Amino acid sequence: MTANAPTVPGFTGDAIYPGDRLYDKVRQVFNGMIDKRPQVVLQCRSADDIVAAVRYAVDSGAEIAVRSGGHSVAGHSTTDGGIVIDLSLMREVRVDTEARVAYVDAGANWGDVDRVTSVHGLATPGGVVSTTGVGGFGLGGGIGWLSRAHGMTCDNLIGATLVTASGEVMTVSETENADVLWGLRGGGGNFGVVAQFTLRLHPIDGVVAGVQSYPDTDAEAALKHFRAQMDNAPDHLASILDFSSDFTTGQSLVNVLACSTRTDQVGSDEVSALLNVRGVADKPVVAVQHKLDYSTWQQALDYTAPYGWLNYWKSLFVTELTDEAIRRIALLGRSRPSAQTRLHLIRLGGYASRVPPESTAVVTRQHPYIIHLMTTWTDPAETARCTAWAGQAFEILRPLGPAGAYLNFVGDEGQDRIRATFGEDGYRRLAELKARLDPTNRFTRNHNIEPATS
Repeated sequence: MTANAPTVPGFTGDAIYPGDRLYDKVRQVFNGMIDKRPQVVLQCRSADDIVAAVRYAVDSGAEIAVRSGGHSVAGHSTTDGGIVIDLSLMREVRVDTEARVAYVDAGANWGDVDRVTSVHGLATPGGVVSTTGVGGFGLGGGIGWLSRAHGMTCDNLIGATLVTASGEVMTVSETENADVLWGLRGGGGNFGVVAQFTLRLHPIDGVVAGVQSYPDTDAEAALKHFRAQMDNAPDHLASILDFSSDFTTGQSLVNVLACSTRTDQVGSDEVSALLNVRGVADKPVVAVQHKLDYSTWQQALDYTAPYGWLNYWKSLFVTELTDEAIRRIALLGRSRPSAQTRLHLIRLGGYASRVPPESTAVVTRQHPYIIHLMTTWTDPAETARCTAWAGQAFEILRPLGPAGAYLNFVGDEGQDRIRATFGEDGYRRLAELKARLDPTNRFTRNHNIEPATS
């Protein structure tokens, strides 16, 4: 701690101020475009530390940011001149095998969770990049490889320990403060700081997974094959169509990724049928398919999202993958502005689409696809060109879907988009919950829900 630094009453974690040896390291977040300097980073080690940090931060009047994995592309995990409540040291994961639940501390990432749960042949839907924090991802909804089979992360959130803006520790479950649990299931970090998550687990005895890559000149054929294969696909089959560049050769590729929670011949055959694109002019550049541990497959895309790259993301749901939609997606996939930029077309549906909309704050479940424009680059001189491409690409795609968004995939895009995401009834209910738990809106570093007024 810096000499003469303020004391945080009751706080036993590490308070890191400008000038401290670790300051520049701990203030960094995933997105290299975000370069902010908080007045202090409070690294918590327990729920009591979170309580002390919240009370101190709320009383200070300074802007508050809460960090779990730091992956918020919008930069919500940090603040200029404010206070960061950093949960990244709290990473314990405990499994109750009989109840099939995991108790996950707020700073854990999906790699931490998967390592512990997979030992027991269990898993819960998490992000496709294992370094992503459970906290922000789960509170924002949570789409991953298991979502078609077992729902979004928020659908599997069955309890939490929440520290509210008043410093109260609230136990939340399906029977206790159930309305708060509803808000945590997709309403983001608006309602306080979650110290621990309770997540439902499912038996996962490995997966059959693979990828086949083709030159992007075959993009239209790959997209049409993808559409045909996934239109009536069973819940156990999950898929992403992805545009990328081979970092070694520079070749631009269209990739089909598939994952089945069935490890028998049925699962293997259906993965093969999805990966083997019909009607292409070229042989696959890459063709890989294996039965493997789920936690291993969860790390397959980690290399695409290292800390420090510059990121500017856009996203939208797609209501129908028409031939015109395919034409636009293929055009944009081939015009990506950097080798690091990827365009993901993720097939939704399955179990997640059948969860009753009123059971979570995530009301948009009917759309079959989501596009994720992961505009990423490494040279700051390319920032204007890459962000301009993302904006233009979004405008080209905008007619394909509704006004709402999957908020984990977007930056700060204003209240209109947040309201469209939750719908008027959902937003009103969230605003009433916000008014009860954070009436003065001290937690604003999020896709913010403004407190309802009388």
